[in-house]
Amino acid sequence: MVIRCDFMKKRVVGLIDSISVIGKNKVNVLAKFDTGAKRTSVDYKVAAKAMIGPIVGVVRTVQTSSKKGTRRAVAKAKFSIAGKNVIADVNLTDRSHSKQKVLIGRDIIKKNFVVDLEK
Repeated sequence: MVIRCDFMKKRVVGLIDSISVIGKNKVNVLAKFDTGAKRTSVDYKVAAKAMIGPIVGVVRTVQTSSKKGTRRAVAKAKFSIAGKNVIADVNLTDRSHSKQKVLIGRDIIKKNFVVDLEK
């Protein structure tokens, strides 16, 4: 008996993997795939360099460490990940403190990718 599921349609990525952020320009970066993050975040500088947009709104985020909410701009962005193009609304933030300037959240991972921690 063969069991077929959506899992077979998903691409495998590592916890940290190479992606492209595509706007008017294409920027190659290492991204962190975070299954605990609801939304995808892109560093301001990467967003500016790729020239992603337009800004489509503002989202309020809650950081569990501080219990304080912040407001972030939301922009349309296109990504090339593991040979698959994905378009999503992403929040723009200062990720200068992080090694990975892009954090891919469940909004992109859920229907498209499986995160392999050993990859």
